[in-house]
Amino acid sequence: MKKRYLDAFFIALTGFLTILICSKSSPLYPLNDWVDANCYMTVGRAMTEGKLPYRDLFEHKGPLLYILHAAAALVSDSSFLGIFFFEMLACIWFLYLSCRLFRRFTGSSSLWAIPFIAMTVYGSYTFCHGDSAEEFCLPLILCAFLLGLDSIDHSKPPSGRNSYFMGVIAGVIFWMKFNLLGFFIGGFIILAVISLKNGFDSLVRMCSYIVLGVGTVSLPVIIYFAANDALYSLSEVYFYNNIFVYGGEKTPLLRNLADGAVFTVKFLPIGTLLIIAGIAAGVIRRKKRYLLYGGASLITAFLGAFAGHLSYQYYPLVLAPFAVIFCAQLIPYTEKSGKIAASASLVLCLTGTFILSPNTYLMKYEKSDLPQYRFAEIINETDSPTLLNYGFLDGGFYLAARIIPEQRYFCRNNLDFQAMTEAQRRCAESGLTDFIVTRSTTEKHPDFELYTCIAHEDFPYYDKILHYFLYRRNTPENPD
Repeated sequence: MKKRYLDAFFIALTGFLTILICSKSSPLYPLNDWVDANCYMTVGRAMTEGKLPYRDLFEHKGPLLYILHAAAALVSDSSFLGIFFFEMLACIWFLYLSCRLFRRFTGSSSLWAIPFIAMTVYGSYTFCHGDSAEEFCLPLILCAFLLGLDSIDHSKPPSGRNSYFMGVIAGVIFWMKFNLLGFFIGGFIILAVISLKNGFDSLVRMCSYIVLGVGTVSLPVIIYFAANDALYSLSEVYFYNNIFVYGGEKTPLLRNLADGAVFTVKFLPIGTLLIIAGIAAGVIRRKKRYLLYGGASLITAFLGAFAGHLSYQYYPLVLAPFAVIFCAQLIPYTEKSGKIAASASLVLCLTGTFILSPNTYLMKYEKSDLPQYRFAEIINETDSPTLLNYGFLDGGFYLAARIIPEQRYFCRNNLDFQAMTEAQRRCAESGLTDFIVTRSTTEKHPDFELYTCIAHEDFPYYDKILHYFLYRRNTPENPD
């Protein structure tokens, strides 16, 4: 019993320190300046004030992601402290599930490998910024894999309980970012074949429990939007726009997949090596069913993540659970280790994580160095100020100034289309907000007839310098 508590403490400590170092949501950072994370946080903060995603604020991720950020805003509506807490829990759960998977093959907790997994996943370049949907889905994907593993090991249909919870997990991911469900397609096909071998009734039973699990998550979401007369907005933005509008000009499937493969190797390098080595070890050890289950899930997860359009740096993160899944085949080839080896691994891997993480450059700055907080000081000199984040994704200026946006198109996101561009332009031309903030990769900035540029700040965003401009609406007190 004492060993179990020590193991749990070690995993929790590893998860806490890993997120403390790697995520820009950590208290060690002045701000998570990732534009996507700030979009989620702005919508979440607005939800605590009674506004609805899609209908009142135009953003295109899943509603559960915004609900998570609304909960985080209740912890702190002026920082990412709440998100840091949720990230930490997700990381600890992911590492705990990794430990459980390793235990199946070694009979021991293999604690020495846990910091290495943390470094591989959270210290990678694909873990840029922190607070992505992919990050929160890591433990969900690994948990679903483990729920199906008993069925694979014993070549029998999954139990009703396991099928139900796989459905619950699928429902959560579906309402967070539905293209991350690719993992379930490959895994479901393998489990369906096993169930069918045991009779059609077994397949129907498994599917019924999965549907029940999905429904358990989906029904409250649907009721929430229906009760607020916003089902059309939900279906239009989250489904139609993501499927048919997101990504702009469509690119050929093979180009998208090749781009995804390059991004995976480039931004998840150690994880890619673990996947390849683990598959080879599984072949040597003749783990046919395990490789079939894991391989089918990997292929469909890859297709779900990358088939739709060209990639972003954080996309390969959804494949990180497979580094654990296939690394489990390598664990038996290593010697069992004790507390000293685990402690040494923690120190070495945390050091490596700090060196490898692309995010740690931001630690050296204070809040007072950031354009977001410099502009907030000016903005908050006005009573009850209003603000428009013009022409780019939410830069964190709403959060820094503690403003809830009034405009539906509160920023320009990756679903950029004419209605959004026109709405932002009309807002600026009509002088609907007290302030406008915009940014540029050069020092050129737009002119607004009713506004005067009153501040300009430059700040690094990874390997480039961005230029931010603050405009104030002209008034008799503040003429042009």
